[in-house]
Amino acid sequence: MPPQTKDEEVNERDVLIPDWVKPEVFEDLLKREVKDFKQTKSIRAKAGVSAGENYATVMLRVELDVETKDKALQTKAFMLKTPHQSEIYRKMIEKSDIFDVERGMYLEVVPELEQLYRDVGVEIKFGAKAYEIPAGDYYVLLEDLRPRGFRNADRLQGLDQTHTENVLRKFAQWHAASAVRVDTKGPYEPKYTAGFFKTKEIVDALCNSSAKTLLQHVDKYEGHKAYIEDLTSISKKLYDVVDDLNTPKAEEFNALNHGDGWSNNIMFQYSDKNEILNTYFVDLQIPKYGTVAQDLYYFLLSSTQLDIKTSKFDYFIWFYHTELVKNLKLLKYSKPLPSLRSIRDALNRYSGWAFICCSCVMGYVLLDPTDEADFDKIIAHEDSNFKHSIFTNPRYKRHMEVILPWLQHRGALS
Repeated sequence: MPPQTKDEEVNERDVLIPDWVKPEVFEDLLKREVKDFKQTKSIRAKAGVSAGENYATVMLRVELDVETKDKALQTKAFMLKTPHQSEIYRKMIEKSDIFDVERGMYLEVVPELEQLYRDVGVEIKFGAKAYEIPAGDYYVLLEDLRPRGFRNADRLQGLDQTHTENVLRKFAQWHAASAVRVDTKGPYEPKYTAGFFKTKEIVDALCNSSAKTLLQHVDKYEGHKAYIEDLTSISKKLYDVVDDLNTPKAEEFNALNHGDGWSNNIMFQYSDKNEILNTYFVDLQIPKYGTVAQDLYYFLLSSTQLDIKTSKFDYFIWFYHTELVKNLKLLKYSKPLPSLRSIRDALNRYSGWAFICCSCVMGYVLLDPTDEADFDKIIAHEDSNFKHSIFTNPRYKRHMEVILPWLQHRGALS
């Protein structure tokens, strides 16, 4: 059996179903997807993931019972992403419509990347099929991957070496294809390139707020006296770290980053023998064009098992680089191939981003499921028990006691 996950049996919980989620909205889609479609008999919508497993959107599982012309019945299921209803969230998506971005990623960008591989005789799939329905702007509708055997791994345990290598292989395929696409067709539309950490307001709400709360609790971490001064120093430089990351450098290898590549945004399909058959990305709402150091730090530090997180980090970078070069050659990349040294140089240059990934992302990944977890609490300026629970979590504390000296020794805190 594949690893058990938090969303295999979603806890029943109250979730707001948009008024427009009605059978008629899905009728044209069902006519295309169901042979000899006659009518929709019923529709059900419920929470698609448990509390604490998804922050940026509301995820719903929509099931439609369909009758065909021969009076047979079948059920079609989709995953529907909709906005949170809070005022603070509404203001955020008015500035940057992540739903428009993600639909475009699934319907335009991903097929284009997959076609580049098809053109050289290789079939590569990056994620679920997406659909368009007459539902306004703020939605993303996706194929439900679970009937095909796709699951998330247990985020609390972290990914082992085999799962990590499969993800890095997929990142290498994605980064290579996106670099070739830019090389041959020019830049992506700006909406696909800016990423999430693009305003002072967001850096304050997420990065600076998290670093501040971490500093309030770090004295409870073993060995903290050795790096408390450096932690205080790097915490004052996070605007500069993000600003540098947000500016692609022409002399570096740049690609379209996933931008939010943590374990719950990666799904694995398993064989009967528990072998990984496929690795798919989900949640493509905050892509970012620039150095691949962004995706590499974000994924490796947030989502791997503690016993390999730092001890095999350099090996994982070597593994990723090997796969990246292989795919760039396959796709006939016309520019000089990035060397392993150049990838390591980028990781060194943007090492402050590694601290941000640990202080602003990893804590949410390692937090036990809780009804307290919601987007408003994450970006609120006020202190809350929820925020403090992230940094007092014994699991997070164990990770940070290993990672902080590692970051210090790599110069990431200076």
